[in-house]
Amino acid sequence: TMASGSNKLFIAGFGGRIFSCILRALANQEALDKLVGVSASGPKDLSEMAEKLDHDSTHRAFPFRVGYINGNTPLAEQYKDCFGFLTFFDKANDQSYVVPVFGQPDPEKLPLKELGVDVAIDATGKFLTKELAQGFLNAGAKKVIMTAPAKDDTPLIIYRINGHKDTGFPIVSLASCTTNCAAPIVHALSEFLCMPKTVFLNTTHAVTNSQKMLDGNNKKLANSYAGLNNIVVTDTGATKSLQKIFPEIKKATGISCRVPVADGSILSLVMEFDEEDLDKNPLKNKLSTESVLAALKLFAEEKYSDLLKISDRKTMISTYVIGRPETSIVDQNHIEVIGNMVRIVAGYDNEYAYSYHAAKSAVNCPLPQ
Repeated sequence: TMASGSNKLFIAGFGGRIFSCILRALANQEALDKLVGVSASGPKDLSEMAEKLDHDSTHRAFPFRVGYINGNTPLAEQYKDCFGFLTFFDKANDQSYVVPVFGQPDPEKLPLKELGVDVAIDATGKFLTKELAQGFLNAGAKKVIMTAPAKDDTPLIIYRINGHKDTGFPIVSLASCTTNCAAPIVHALSEFLCMPKTVFLNTTHAVTNSQKMLDGNNKKLANSYAGLNNIVVTDTGATKSLQKIFPEIKKATGISCRVPVADGSILSLVMEFDEEDLDKNPLKNKLSTESVLAALKLFAEEKYSDLLKISDRKTMISTYVIGRPETSIVDQNHIEVIGNMVRIVAGYDNEYAYSYHAAKSAVNCPLPQ
């Protein structure tokens, strides 16, 4: 695991799936003391917010006891737009944490400087360009992390995969959950065999809040159909993100099929390798089921056990991955090699694993000098 960093964090986007999971991940990582504030799109009922955090439909009980303090206290008055505090009590370590909650949707107006914020995590999904994310910096944060693929040329950084490229960028994006599942697999094979030239990616993905429960209106046609009773085929930004992270990949294409489960997704990753590149690999490893599995195992065992796990279960089911922190859980019984093509199947908790690494990255990432 990474050494525990000391960045002070702020999270915007109260109540969203990634927000709730990052909070849960910080608790599980014993890093809740790094959180100095959170914000919602406006003042909310704190008792309801605490209740929603306390028990999540997918991830069940919060690791700590969740409570709240309403806003009309001297403590709240020192901050503008603060309407109260969330409290967390860790019974095992007899520790309690008090986090101020702000009802301010505009990042520019948040007291990030006064709170001493190093990293603002945007879990609203609304500030996905440098220009929009700049608001958090103007308010006093030193760095902004987007928890979705950026809509401009913001650097995509997956810590431990291409994290060395972050020399202290002020704004970074962590790409998507699917990219975070594919990246460790591609990286492992590139280190021990070679970089694939072409990637075909197909994810069978849990529903998200972008979809309707029943048919209705949505900006994106695919999302206007009921997530409850359809397999919805939609494009995935993961292919573009993979090419940004690994520019050696010449072509990448793929789809995402949203299916009616609340959480847990399964990726089918087909990669095509170039004969010349394979011949050049220093270990002279030939492409086979054995060499692919060996490369993945070596990668997982060396130092990346928190990113990649090899499952020796006889089959891969989506509920198996719920609550697991690894972004790629490879099904070792579904590795196939045909000629220069490899197919790998991997499960991932599209909510929690992504959030777990978002939390770790935020606490540990380099700040602009």
